[in-house]
Amino acid sequence: MNRPNAGSEEEQEVYSTTTGARTKRQDISGLGGWLIFIQISLWASLVFLLSDLSNVTVIMDPARWEGSRGIDLQVYTEVIRPILWFGFISSIILSVLVIINLVLLYRRKRWFPRMMIIQYIVNAIISVVTWILIAQQEMGREVHVLDAQPAFQVIVRSLLACCIFIPYFLRSVRVKNTFIQ
Repeated sequence: MNRPNAGSEEEQEVYSTTTGARTKRQDISGLGGWLIFIQISLWASLVFLLSDLSNVTVIMDPARWEGSRGIDLQVYTEVIRPILWFGFISSIILSVLVIINLVLLYRRKRWFPRMMIIQYIVNAIISVVTWILIAQQEMGREVHVLDAQPAFQVIVRSLLACCIFIPYFLRSVRVKNTFIQ
């Protein structure tokens, strides 16, 4: 690549004519670029997950469901409580993953891209299972306080995040230079 003001070939992004793959570019590394968005989303996720976990005693209280929403105790015990427990356990798992990923990110560890991919996949799986748990309940629409529509929207967002960020972590020059090499 003979360009004026261009550095050596090792400093520039070089494309292979046979595979089209990018090779290392020295000046693209660090926690900038799209990794800024990843950092913001990790911190925001941690805040939301910890907020959910701090409200667990309020959400799990059967009196809250009986009194304000008029849900029968049997419906709460058989239907709502298992879904709430699944959500609580899922929040713990995701919180642990987010904390691990934040530590790996700021220590620039080689495992960070893999763990982020795992986090996106786990989040998508949890979204699908939550939607299935809510959608399979056979209650009348007037009694059904857990709506499957918002849960389905979470699935769509999770899958979009997977489609955008998993390829990013697999192909990004910045990610490879910062965490892998």
